[in-house]
Amino acid sequence: MQHYVERKLVGAHDAGAAVNLKEKAFAFVVAAISVVILPYLHIGVFYKLIWVPDKPKVDKFSCTCSCFDTVFRGQYEWPVSGYKHVYFNSTAVTLQIWVFTVVAVLMTYEAAKYLFRLFRRGGVRRWMFVLFLACVYPHYYSWWSYFNYLNEEFYQHWYHHMFFTVTEIISTCAVLHLTDVRHKIETWKLLVIFNINSVHIVQSGLDQFVKHVIMMEGFAFQNVRDLGLMVPDLLHVLIPVYEAYKMADRQWMAVPMLFYKEEIFLSFLFIIMFSIFANLL
Repeated sequence: MQHYVERKLVGAHDAGAAVNLKEKAFAFVVAAISVVILPYLHIGVFYKLIWVPDKPKVDKFSCTCSCFDTVFRGQYEWPVSGYKHVYFNSTAVTLQIWVFTVVAVLMTYEAAKYLFRLFRRGGVRRWMFVLFLACVYPHYYSWWSYFNYLNEEFYQHWYHHMFFTVTEIISTCAVLHLTDVRHKIETWKLLVIFNINSVHIVQSGLDQFVKHVIMMEGFAFQNVRDLGLMVPDLLHVLIPVYEAYKMADRQWMAVPMLFYKEEIFLSFLFIIMFSIFANLL
């Protein structure tokens, strides 16, 4: 009897380990595809084929890469021998770019792993998953912006953009939490998403959306970028409102009755104060 129980326990352990390995492998593949295809679509398709298709090709034979310090090449190279597809200088800023990139890749992997577990279990809340997909572009845009800020040592919009990034991450964490059907939808969770993205809408409008898109003073690429950032924010406001409406309908009450008066007051205060704060950055 003891041997029988032991065999069953070992079999259950092995089966669980196999499933866990499949989860990690699938999450890895999804995350890898995401971090590979996004830059390709961004630079290889949109930039190279649509936005700036007429830029001249680099002459590999005359290019000197004269700004390359060759440190990472060790004793193999000095002076610069010629054209490089990729080269980087050994500076503190390069390390910062590397840190931002590694963190972004790891966050992508963890999100993919978390969502795959939910899908395998059949426990995905559809509208919240839609919100997660909607915020992929804003997060990618933030990483690319920081890459360029650091690479060019251009820090004029650094703190302003950092405000958007930090609050976007908080909002996305709330969305991922609610993507799991086991996690109850509560008013304060909806307000976290609603309030943060309301601030984003106000700030995006003040920054450039109204001027570029509404007033039609922006270039085509600016309009596409601004729409790509504004539409996810709008969805992050409308879907929590829709979920609140469903909650109220199930309880046979008006939507405002779901919230404490203090919650409503603090939400208005949060949106006003953080909009002012972001505008000052």
